Amino acid sequence: MINISTDYLVKKPIKTILKYGILLICIVASFIFKSWWPIVVSLVLIFLLNPNWWTIPLASAFVALALHNWIILAIGLAFALLGKPKRWWPAYAGIGFALVQLMSFLVSNRPLGITRGFTVVGAIAETLAMPEHAESINYWSVYEPVIDWTIAVILGIALGALISSRYSGDFRLNAVPEFWKLSKGPSVIKRWIWAFIGGALIGFAARIAGGCASGLLISGAIQMAPAGFIFMFAIWIGGVFTTLVFYRTRAVVLKREK
Repeated sequence: MINISTDYLVKKPIKTILKYGILLICIVASFIFKSWWPIVVSLVLIFLLNPNWWTIPLASAFVALALHNWIILAIGLAFALLGKPKRWWPAYAGIGFALVQLMSFLVSNRPLGITRGFTVVGAIAETLAMPEHAESINYWSVYEPVIDWTIAVILGIALGALISSRYSGDFRLNAVPEFWKLSKGPSVIKRWIWAFIGGALIGFAARIAGGCASGLLISGAIQMAPAGFIFMFAIWIGGVFTTLVFYRTRAVVLKREK
């Protein structure tokens, strides 16, 4: 005798209706607006509802059509084939990031960088809230209050991380990481306060240095800029020291996960 749960009988038709309903609406929107982007959005939503490998290259094909760049399709196929593992050994992840950096130059003629995007968001927020004060700040003349490619990078990283975690089956909401619980306790408020303080310090430091781990370290080193290599060793030494002091641990272990 085969037992089928009531939840399965209810959830599966709902998912099917949602998937094809979203696809139908977005196809109609594509015809109305004469753009491929609504179909891309529908495929991404369908993937998030029910991750399947075929939606990745299909969505990549429509993005390639929209941007007239078929390198994007090659990236989508590579991700569909190689993006399934939950963990990557750092050497493989480094090679993958180098390829992403190379694709950034080929597709947009720019290196990757993310903290500039947050600065631009700050410029936009201050211009909307206090336009007269924003005009008097010379700093905002460098970071104009307009939506540019750096904000697209921020959104892309967040969406890419969500897609990757759903594809690998590793997605879960976790307010307090396990290592933090062992060291600092299970308090969510304490964790978020320290996360905010750490993020603010990193953002401030990135503006002083002229870049972050992506914009200065990786993008700088790949272009053989001395500042990139100086930043590389500084962040390694500072990261290890901060980990030992903050978490009160006596050793840092590098272990390959199987």
